[in-house]
Amino acid sequence: MANIKDIIEYFDTVLPKALSMPWDNDGIMVLPDENANVKRVLIALDCTSITIEKAKSISADLIITHHPLVFKSLSSIDYSEPYGKRVIQCIKNNIAVLSYHTRLDEADGGVDDCLAKIVEIKDTQKMEHCGKVGILEKEMSYNDFCKHIKNALGIDSVYGVCSGNSVKKVAVIGGSGKDFITDVKKSGADTFLTGEVNHSGLIEARELGLNMVCGTHYETENVVLPKIKELLLSKFPEIEIEILPFKAEYEYGI
Repeated sequence: MANIKDIIEYFDTVLPKALSMPWDNDGIMVLPDENANVKRVLIALDCTSITIEKAKSISADLIITHHPLVFKSLSSIDYSEPYGKRVIQCIKNNIAVLSYHTRLDEADGGVDDCLAKIVEIKDTQKMEHCGKVGILEKEMSYNDFCKHIKNALGIDSVYGVCSGNSVKKVAVIGGSGKDFITDVKKSGADTFLTGEVNHSGLIEARELGLNMVCGTHYETENVVLPKIKELLLSKFPEIEIEILPFKAEYEYGI
């Protein structure tokens, strides 16, 4: 039976630490016992209180997330605060937490490849710093592309800005794309699909002549969770794995 250490070493092979951004913190978040056997794993985008309660309810030995549970340097762990409570709950229940953030963004078959695939963007190539750019099989209007994205991601709404161009060459970055708008322009894309940008980012895209479509941070990264499951099962087929569904973790709108 696989133990936590086996899984850490495996993911360090298929998702090398060298892919992580210098500012990022990913890999081991909580490690009560690296030699503990792993029978069940819960996969989620974030290690929230709901995630931990679900892990406890299914007797999971390990939580694997995309977003790091521990991101900044710790000065204290206080059970009376939400963050401290999550860390302590994991330790008390002997639940290890591993997070694979920017290395999963950068890896082949990672977040951006999964997003491109689900929205049917073909012939993708890596952009200068982050993200992928490719083409739609059929050129379409901005409004039709927005409908296409809503259908592909299973969401009710998107937001963005239309530059007046039709949509054919599309850049994709799951999650937050606000720091990469210039890279998208350099790639020759006419449209940028991402999870979220702020108001000034929308203005910048419009001024550069780019269409922008934002499909929520969660839904543009949630697409990678089945890939994590696939990677884990390919090496450890005996492990029981559950993915925490979107609506169990967040509720958008009313």
